[in-house]
Amino acid sequence: MHQDRYRIVAGLLIAGLSATLPRDAEAQAVPRGETQRGVTVADRAREDYDPLGVRLGAFRLDAAAELGMGYDDNLFGTRRGRTADGYATWVGETSLNSDWSTHAVGATARIEQRRYIEETAQDWTDYAVGLFGRYDLNAETNVEARYNRVQEHLEVSSIDVQQAGLSRPIPYYYDEVQAQATTRFNRIGVTAIGNWRGYRFDDVDLGGPQQPATPRQGDVSRFDFNSTLGALGLSYALAPGRFVNVIGRVQEIKYQSSAQSARDSMTYEGLVGFTYDFDGVWRARVAIGYRQRDYDGPGLKTLSGPAFEGDVTWQPTQLTTVTFQGRRTIEESIRNNATSFTRTLGQVRVDHEYLRNVILGVELGVDRREYEQPSEQATDGFAILSARYLLNRNVSLVGSYQHARRLDSSAGVPEFDRNLVQLRLRIAL
Repeated sequence: MHQDRYRIVAGLLIAGLSATLPRDAEAQAVPRGETQRGVTVADRAREDYDPLGVRLGAFRLDAAAELGMGYDDNLFGTRRGRTADGYATWVGETSLNSDWSTHAVGATARIEQRRYIEETAQDWTDYAVGLFGRYDLNAETNVEARYNRVQEHLEVSSIDVQQAGLSRPIPYYYDEVQAQATTRFNRIGVTAIGNWRGYRFDDVDLGGPQQPATPRQGDVSRFDFNSTLGALGLSYALAPGRFVNVIGRVQEIKYQSSAQSARDSMTYEGLVGFTYDFDGVWRARVAIGYRQRDYDGPGLKTLSGPAFEGDVTWQPTQLTTVTFQGRRTIEESIRNNATSFTRTLGQVRVDHEYLRNVILGVELGVDRREYEQPSEQATDGFAILSARYLLNRNVSLVGSYQHARRLDSSAGVPEFDRNLVQLRLRIAL
């Protein structure tokens, strides 16, 4: 029954988009000046359809709001006893940035809310505010400082949330302070970064009596922690747009609660790679290396293995961009019986400019999470179809369909599939 419902909704969404799209899908030419080397379909400036923003002296103000409806056919990511519901969503975002020839300052803010029609316990609100400033000592050297306050949430369908026995989105926020210095000595570039984040989780009320000696599953604030990271990057320019890179990182994680002090850790990481513009059609940024995390707790096994990160961009035509991305990281867990997990994410995205004001997208991805203690793993796959119809500079329609599926997992980890459809109206200054 749920399958029929989401198919009906998806069909209505596709039919609605098709009805609004122009019928003359003729070959089009991209205007001169919009096809600079390295510019993709997604980030290309479109002179006839881009919002103008508001000029405030030497600053530019940009703002946008989105309103929409959607349908989720499996909120909890379960194989049986699926729960489906519709929802309303809205997004507001703004930025104020300087337009100076040297130095820069700016501020950003964004909020996104989702409200379900029946399952109101699944409602969530994410937001982010940020400030930054850059001081240019000369053409080759600058220093930059940033502050961000970000609230996000862990999805109920995440293996970490499911295996923790939780059935609601887990809100958390972090404060971030970052300082960065960049300079160049002839062909050698140097970047140094210092980053601090303080993660704080919100407890969720799951009901039932409180047992002081044993924290309830919903009391996730006991996993609050701070992350301090230092990074140094060196690059050597072989030619314009072609660099060899070396990256080193050291990260310390400290938990706020003394009861979780065994989770405190030090992580050491080294990578080598390149940033290379081959011919304007292919571009790549790839780094591979090794990472090791040592825990303070004597009973916790050292977590080590290969590390990699990178993206490859292919532009077979002026109207199509294909992007490949991958990375392997270590992330913290909110489970009592697990400390960290290794996450490997790979995805490919195709953006196509079907018409001057119609941009289509297809994205495929795989997300694998591996736990050492206990030994568990799960591989999730997802596919996203999207269409963006630019009516004019200020108004656009965005439709999307997403299918997620747990492809394989260890014993005791549930497998499921999930479908979401969404239609949003975007208004921008």
